[in-house]
Amino acid sequence: MTQSKQLQWYPGHMAKATRQINEKIKLVDTVIEILDARIPRASQNPKIADLLKKRKKNHIILLNKSDLADPVMTQKWIDEIKAKNNTTFVLAFTAYTRQCRTQLLKILQNIQSRRCLICGIPNVGKSAVINTLASKKKAVTGNKPGVTKGQQWIQVDAKTMLLDTPGILWPKFDSERVGNELAWIGSIKDTIFETENLAGELVKFLCERYPDRLQTRYEIDDISQKKPWEVFEMICDKKNLKLRGGVFDYERAANMLLKDFKDGKFGRITIDTFGA
Repeated sequence: MTQSKQLQWYPGHMAKATRQINEKIKLVDTVIEILDARIPRASQNPKIADLLKKRKKNHIILLNKSDLADPVMTQKWIDEIKAKNNTTFVLAFTAYTRQCRTQLLKILQNIQSRRCLICGIPNVGKSAVINTLASKKKAVTGNKPGVTKGQQWIQVDAKTMLLDTPGILWPKFDSERVGNELAWIGSIKDTIFETENLAGELVKFLCERYPDRLQTRYEIDDISQKKPWEVFEMICDKKNLKLRGGVFDYERAANMLLKDFKDGKFGRITIDTFGA
């Protein structure tokens, strides 16, 4: 990865949002941190933990979009996160479900929380969680990073208020794989990457972990002995994604793959594993 890409991942508005969150934390009694259940490790911003180190606040972690993740792996991640911090509440969460709303509100009631700050990286579903708790559309939502531009207080009920914040990333990722994962779920703009390379890495991941999902989704033959680039071409051929002269249209195939993955078309998948 080049230094220029790293700078694009941490634009000025994110640095400003980080400073604002640091200032606002002192106004709340609870921090609700939202992760994407498909990438619990990659979607946890280490800056949030840094901001909480010297502050005695209730800390609730939601593994949101759990309906898109492998339920067995989600439970393993809940256990893993709890083991690292015995005082943390960790919940599998799916926005707009009554059961999840009831469970979270009960926790807030039990810890007598009045003011909560909602935080997380872009596109993990912060606004959707707020709308769920408020039982009506209060915050703007979208399947792309950067929808929430500013900070706003939202009334949940007579006793509870939520402070919405923009999604923030950290200045530099430890590995290119983390950047890929964040782009796959839409937390950073995939235009930062070379689209075909990004889709190629996704095909490689799916071939290793979920080959049956690729075969089913695109109605292609057994890929167990195929290399990722060969699978890519099989998809182009099956979906008739070709340019003039019969040349495979890799760009259209790449865009299709990335969109299908973001939209959950491959079924319930967890990307992050233990020790990976």
